[in-house]
Amino acid sequence: MLLRRLQWYVAKQCLSSLLLTVCIIMGAILLVDVVEQFRTVGNAAGITFFMAVQLSLMKMPMLLEHTMPFIVLIGAMLAYSRLSRLTELPAMRAAGLSAWRFLAPLALIALCLGFFSTLVLNPVGADLNSNFETTRERIVGSSSARSQAQTNGVWLRQGSDTDQFVIHATGTEQSGVVLTNVKIFEYERIYTRSQGTDEFDFKRRIEAERATLKDGFWELIDVVENMPGQQTVRKDALSIPTDLDPAKLLDKFASPQTIGFWSLPGFIQDTERAGLDASRYQMHYQALIAKPILFVAMALIGALVCLRLARLGGTGALLAWGAFAAIMLYFVNELTHGLGAAGATPRTVAAFAPPLFALFTALTAIAYLEDG
Repeated sequence: MLLRRLQWYVAKQCLSSLLLTVCIIMGAILLVDVVEQFRTVGNAAGITFFMAVQLSLMKMPMLLEHTMPFIVLIGAMLAYSRLSRLTELPAMRAAGLSAWRFLAPLALIALCLGFFSTLVLNPVGADLNSNFETTRERIVGSSSARSQAQTNGVWLRQGSDTDQFVIHATGTEQSGVVLTNVKIFEYERIYTRSQGTDEFDFKRRIEAERATLKDGFWELIDVVENMPGQQTVRKDALSIPTDLDPAKLLDKFASPQTIGFWSLPGFIQDTERAGLDASRYQMHYQALIAKPILFVAMALIGALVCLRLARLGGTGALLAWGAFAAIMLYFVNELTHGLGAAGATPRTVAAFAPPLFALFTALTAIAYLEDG
């Protein structure tokens, strides 16, 4: 009974510190981002303070997700430094409570926060960030490729020395690699005495239900072809050459951070089915799965320096070393993610190796401090 009460007390201290840290970080993000919205959006179109706050709140979940590892670190440091400063940690140890017992609540909370960040905060952040981009572009009057596809459809242009194609589609799938309700206008260059001019003449109009971008050509399905002075021709399929790069078109319409956790598996399957490289999206998916481990490692690093503080003192130096170790872990983690996305290392290894290494290092250090 006493053990449960002590662990529940430690858990409440951790939760209150984490909540305080979240509030401070959210306030700082909101303050900075509101100023940024006035600087960027406000220069292009007059906005009120309420509109700037609304735009910032749309970005908040994604920004909060990116800062969550450091929120866990700072929250752990605040909680256990407070317990140590009030001599509550030494009292617990004197009562026979081992470090493993009063670190368990923190580890459990960090694990739950990791799952919450992956399963809830990430998809919500991706969705609200998409709304932010759409709202911002509506206010400013400019458009990105994604927002144009959602409102006015997609317009593409391609061509060679002899002909030009103007492509319009009302919708996209697989982030721009597949176009729906497609209209293609082909123009051929006008020649005078075997010399090409700068003028083009209409050649034909092609309508298709779907157009899939392959390497070097568009694959059209359910085609209706119209040429001046000729009858309409219906075809099941038709291919037209293209110099558009599928990978660049995919980058134009989607980045891994704009796709929520629950949508990633289907998106990866669609991308691979289209014959495109899905390495970046697979890496992002693996990194999201590994996030709970990263949170636990960050929490234990923060608590570890406070355990040392209770025994040896040296508050500032130890907290600085803890922050430095956590920052190094974060950057190494990002570096391995980049290597995994580029295919230089297996994606599972790139996602799980840094947080697992940090976790086991922290556990080893705690075991050494506790058991000698």
